Amino acid sequence: MLCSPQAPANLPDGIEHRKIAPLNYHEYSWFMMFALWRVIETEFALIVQDDGWVLDAANWSDDFLQYDYIGPMIHVGRVDSEAGTRWLTHYTWNHELDKPGQTVMPVLNSGFCLRSQRMMRALVDHPGIKVVILPLDTVSGDTLKMDWTNGAPNKDVQLSAILRPELEAVGVRFAPVDVCLRFGIEHAGYIHKGFDMMSLFGHHCRWRRLISIDPPTVHYRTTQSEVKRAFREMDIVKMLEQRGYRIRFNPE
Repeated sequence: MLCSPQAPANLPDGIEHRKIAPLNYHEYSWFMMFALWRVIETEFALIVQDDGWVLDAANWSDDFLQYDYIGPMIHVGRVDSEAGTRWLTHYTWNHELDKPGQTVMPVLNSGFCLRSQRMMRALVDHPGIKVVILPLDTVSGDTLKMDWTNGAPNKDVQLSAILRPELEAVGVRFAPVDVCLRFGIEHAGYIHKGFDMMSLFGHHCRWRRLISIDPPTVHYRTTQSEVKRAFREMDIVKMLEQRGYRIRFNPE
């Protein structure tokens, strides 16, 4: 199913178009949190934005259907303890896993994710659970650019971290770290040390764009030198090449 204001002229057979109003960046988040259930009739939906796709259907597992929300873990995570809540970035939340007295909630990317109807309807069926936009961290520059370290206005931060305790209290099940690792990847961090990239089901990353399927070609929206500096990104490149993709980079 393709949700967009207009159907493309070359929409392949087998893809249903559902017309929706044009959305800006934040309106898209609200649509996914409050209105997605109106266009999905199945028990689960695999959400795929235009910078993600299934890498290997053979890596699908029916175990994924035990959960209401699964997505690749991003670098931001929430850590709760008696001392309060901390938001950690660059996958440093990984070092807090399994420490006594702490609960770690990595943000689960929603650009490539699996959601159940229970998840899609959660904020409708439980109106007492309110979206909370935390105070922003900085306002900078002549344009007064606003910044939240944790990305608080975004749907994935809201659903899988800010509102997670309340959603779990009404029965929503979030996939644990080991399942999310197999399900997909955005960027790699310490949590991916030693992880077999060939075992991935899918991925989502604004760096990587599928620009052709004949031949299959991935365009990195950055330079090769920057990709080489990123942790394990060249292992992802090698995985894509092993799967038959051609790789292009931006000029240095």
